[in-house]
Amino acid sequence: MNWLQQLSCHWQKTQLQRPELASMFGDPLVKQWVAIDCEMTGLNPKKHHLLSVAAIHINGDTIDTGNGMHLVCRPPVMPDRDTIVIHGLRTADVEHGMSYDEMLALLLPFIDNRPIVGFCPQIDIGFLNPVVKRYMGTTLPNKVIDVRQLYSQRMGDRTQGIPNQSQHLTNILAHYNIPELGAHDAYNDAIMTAMAFLHLRSRP
Repeated sequence: MNWLQQLSCHWQKTQLQRPELASMFGDPLVKQWVAIDCEMTGLNPKKHHLLSVAAIHINGDTIDTGNGMHLVCRPPVMPDRDTIVIHGLRTADVEHGMSYDEMLALLLPFIDNRPIVGFCPQIDIGFLNPVVKRYMGTTLPNKVIDVRQLYSQRMGDRTQGIPNQSQHLTNILAHYNIPELGAHDAYNDAIMTAMAFLHLRSRP
């Protein structure tokens, strides 16, 4: 972490309104990450809402699927019928879900200070940060690792001329012979993202 990142992290910590989460600002342990995936009613955080969040620890070369979490949230606006094909969650699935505060009370200690691994995680973080800031006074301080970007860097010129190859998780899974799990499930997507991340770390 360079001095500018340290300064930003220190400023964020001064904004923290929940002292029990102070450990999120500490240095993470080596080779420990958390894979995250979210389901939303759409892709615009200004008018769409979180529906579910899944998080799984990665410890060294092991994905701790036995202790992961998949939290279904109750959005302020129920999902539109036309969007169910995208996220797979019906009104009946989310109307008795957790409030965002209840979700964060479980999710944030689980994330703690681990770097966040995701596929296009900027989208998920864009939805999480507004509710995180309302909950604890500041946004997530964690380092964020984009599996799509890692794959693009690893492949280099080999992705040139192949439209959107590095933009689809299914391409990465196929490249490393990783089995695809069921769609429309944040927990399955988090597992697949974690598997892709480990392959990208260990293979050329």
